[in-house]
Amino acid sequence: MRRFLLAAWFAIALSGPAHATDYLSGISDLPLPEGLVEAKEDSTVFDTLIGRIVTAYAKGPGTADSVHDFYEATLPQLGWTETDEGNWRRENQTLKIDVLGPDAGPVTATFTLSSDN
Repeated sequence: MRRFLLAAWFAIALSGPAHATDYLSGISDLPLPEGLVEAKEDSTVFDTLIGRIVTAYAKGPGTADSVHDFYEATLPQLGWTETDEGNWRRENQTLKIDVLGPDAGPVTATFTLSSDN
């Protein structure tokens, strides 16, 4: 059983999220769709007594629908449950993903992560 679990873990870890090329620096386990690049200079991270708040931004080619489709396919693999379009929940964390842009790129995605302790 132990070997099976170890093999399954490696298979999942090596496969990774679909078409992810990078991860957000403030939310280390949140992948970015291929082509989006984090705007690190605009991101903020607050660790407070009542929890953690991260706001991060990424820009690149694509459409709002393609970004949302990427996260709808990827985030459940990482333990997230979609509560409403663009709103996700995992344990004591809430993630909101807003995507702005024209129908045919470039787009700007805003990620807001908060945790309640």
